[in-house]
Amino acid sequence: MVDQDGRPARLSDFRGRLVLIFFANIQCESSCVNALPQFQAIRRALGARSEDLAFVMVGTDRAADAPAALKRHLSRYDPTFIGLTADRSDMRQLALRFGIHMYENRAGELAPHAPFIYLLDRQGRLLYFVQDGVATSEIISIVERMLDES
Repeated sequence: MVDQDGRPARLSDFRGRLVLIFFANIQCESSCVNALPQFQAIRRALGARSEDLAFVMVGTDRAADAPAALKRHLSRYDPTFIGLTADRSDMRQLALRFGIHMYENRAGELAPHAPFIYLLDRQGRLLYFVQDGVATSEIISIVERMLDES
């Protein structure tokens, strides 16, 4: 993958931190639009403790979710949020690891059917996945519990 600055990136780069991650397109108009405002609320609620988390959006279509576009999009929410993207074959492999079904939307973009925010532990293992619609306060509670345990 590459990050929002065009630098090579891997999920293993975040080892040592908890990771909140979701898969979406910048142009998404369904459940994925909730994740970034939730990330903002989580970051505010955790204050300094949020430094132990990486907040990651995976843009699933490299053409539509190019690094510069991801950077502009994420900066509207928080400049510390991380954007990742990859070419189609690598994105399909990553999606499989998360159990995500990918499809081409009407615009021909590779899109996820993944209304989840995933929480990875400090070693990159899946701890939780939270369905769209779960209250932000519940996600905050889960993250606080995981921060306390690690």
